[in-house]
Amino acid sequence: MARSRSYPGWQVLLLLVILGGIVGGWIGNAIIKLWPALSFLGTNQSLGIPGFTVDLQVLTFTFGFMLNINLFTLLGFVLAYILYRKI
Repeated sequence: MARSRSYPGWQVLLLLVILGGIVGGWIGNAIIKLWPALSFLGTNQSLGIPGFTVDLQVLTFTFGFMLNINLFTLLGFVLAYILYRKI
């Protein structure tokens, strides 16, 4: 009988993917500063909901979510997922 592999929870996956995207973006910025000819790889694409505010006189809510993705961020996401699968 084959044993099924148990992975850590989705919270760990979410944390790793966020950290992978951040680190991937940092590494991408460093690479672009070292080799400016690769700047086309660091072009950001924005995805999300721009911020908007709801003022109820007593409470004010601000909603919004923006994700700026480039090739290095995607690479960080993929490497974080691979790391998650190895855990």
